[in-house]
Amino acid sequence: MKLTLLYSLLQIFIIFYTQSAQSASAPWVGNDLNNNACSGGAQGYGPFDYLQKSHFKKELELVETAHFTYEVENLIKGNAGNLLQDLDYTLRAWPNHHRALLSVIRFQLEVKNKLRSGKLQSPAECYIQRALHFSPQDAVNNSLYGHYLHKIGFIEKAIEYYEKALKLDPENAKFSYSYSLLLIDMKRYEDAVKYAKIAYKRRDTPKGLKQKLEKLGVWND
Repeated sequence: MKLTLLYSLLQIFIIFYTQSAQSASAPWVGNDLNNNACSGGAQGYGPFDYLQKSHFKKELELVETAHFTYEVENLIKGNAGNLLQDLDYTLRAWPNHHRALLSVIRFQLEVKNKLRSGKLQSPAECYIQRALHFSPQDAVNNSLYGHYLHKIGFIEKAIEYYEKALKLDPENAKFSYSYSLLLIDMKRYEDAVKYAKIAYKRRDTPKGLKQKLEKLGVWND
């Protein structure tokens, strides 16, 4: 009897947890780089929090198998629809899908640098702001926004988001590495070394950053 009751309560919790995750709000927020209000497609499947992906493996597999294949992630071609439709569907279902966010960032930067033509369903900055609003404790979202803002020349804003990422995850080697590169661009070498030291606590961190700081004569062992 007790086991039956416990099982019933567990089932109720699972149903409630799944419904809560799916009914969480993921509105379009903020403005694009031209100061126009961000907008995009209506919510369909989901939304699901990528930080909780281990709890929703089937839901993630369903979306990725149809809409975020290797070819979509690497901006080669679409799968269920065209490339931009598949990226959009993935991010509407999983707003803070880290790899999909990186793909839309890469797409928009390639368009900016005239390496490809086309236009995302919503600007990259709108997808990222939606992700930040949906999952504010996701440090990766903040780091990705810092990376994107750095690439398009919004340096002060980029600093803000890198610092938010590092506040959430202070010892993250990838965040520290990228932030150090930005600080080098700003000629803030002492700070750049500080964050490089954090990055190199991981033995597999690429050597490029250290070599750059050595050439500048500011690296100290």
